[in-house]
Amino acid sequence: MQLDKNTLNMLLALNDAQLVNIIRTISEKSGLDLSSFNITTGDVKSIRHALENATDEDIKRAQESINSFKRK
Repeated sequence: MQLDKNTLNMLLALNDAQLVNIIRTISEKSGLDLSSFNITTGDVKSIRHALENATDEDIKRAQESINSFKRK
């Protein structure tokens, strides 16, 4: 998955349940297991805030983090 401002805007357009499902899917495909985490309404609010305020540098670092966790 390539992260950019358009991708973040698409994520922000999702409802909370869809956003949580996408987060879980991306995490699983990147080799992270979030099954033991309960993502709360407050968590989703924080995630939305972070996405809304992400700078180009934040996006670059997030992409690098995702790439480093991908299954080989």
